[in-house]
Amino acid sequence: MAFSYWESTEWLEGLDLIVIGGGIVGVSAALHAKSKRPNWKIAVIERDSFGGGGSTKNAGFACFGSMTELMHDRATLGDTEALTLLKKRIDGLKLLRKTLGDKAIGYQECGSLELIRKGTNYEMPDQVAFAEMNEWAEQATSSASTFHVAKANELNGIDGARINGAVSSPLEGAIDTGKMILTLRSMAQKKGIRLLLGLNVKDWERGDGMHRVQVQRLSADGGEDNLWAETPRVIIATNAFAKELMPSCDVQPQPNVVLVTAPIPALKFNRTVHMDAGYLYARNVQNRMLIGGGRHLGLEREEELVKALTSVLNTLFPETDGTPFEYKWTGLLGVGTTRNPIVKSVHPGCVIAVRMGGMGVAIGMQLGQECINLLLAE
Repeated sequence: MAFSYWESTEWLEGLDLIVIGGGIVGVSAALHAKSKRPNWKIAVIERDSFGGGGSTKNAGFACFGSMTELMHDRATLGDTEALTLLKKRIDGLKLLRKTLGDKAIGYQECGSLELIRKGTNYEMPDQVAFAEMNEWAEQATSSASTFHVAKANELNGIDGARINGAVSSPLEGAIDTGKMILTLRSMAQKKGIRLLLGLNVKDWERGDGMHRVQVQRLSADGGEDNLWAETPRVIIATNAFAKELMPSCDVQPQPNVVLVTAPIPALKFNRTVHMDAGYLYARNVQNRMLIGGGRHLGLEREEELVKALTSVLNTLFPETDGTPFEYKWTGLLGVGTTRNPIVKSVHPGCVIAVRMGGMGVAIGMQLGQECINLLLAE
């Protein structure tokens, strides 16, 4: 065992709760647990120093779903289940903003557009669909005008000849992902929660009363240091990576490429954008244009996907044509056979909270609270 005496005794022994996964869900769960049980010794273990997964790699959309995306949810999940999911997203965004503060997370109440691109299989909803969708959505949004046909002045910076129409929502916004996760972690540290970054949970063993978590790190000589930590309570909040610890879990990692241009000083467009029922998305990030997604295009090679995303961006937003990309990364979504997240007890003292479905910003904090409430109710 190459962990030092101090590392072992102070950070990994005598823990009342181990949270596996240091993203929005995991840190939120730890914060909620600390508010309910102030004397608990809690450690959040995260293998990536920046947070891995989607929590530091998401595009910063404070969204609850485009109109066509929600229409798809209603068709596949049914009205009741889809409405419950929509309420989770709405309530989760409110909780995130209230807990961390709009300024601290760089929140912008910019509104969103859903662009119905020409040459795709997506159609612009008719007036009947708008009326019916707004009546249904109002149960969650408390607004009779969740969606409306976008006006000409809302399409500033967009080539209107390339779309069959656009759906506007004044209720969505954007955040600064980096500020959000740093604020969340700072809050946790101030509460005495141990954030152990750069450590991997290789395995875990469920027990009766006490569980064992195998903590691993790479040693200086390229080998592995391993230590088994014991705790009566475990939260698994690793989203797309859940199968590594729960092989039977219905969640798969889905890579999403994200591109950000160099600055465009006179950029007119300043909203968030959904396209193709949420599979494509774009936004202004401090006078740069971001575009991401495209997993529905069926392009296996990354260079082909980058080329397709570039074409979509330059075609719809002429101001971006000729502007190089300065950032490119791949984030991982946790998806499954349904869009509903998984929050459930898998063993006494063990709860899993995963499968964000690309909506971690909206539902992450709320799911963190839900899994702790479930744990404490045992």
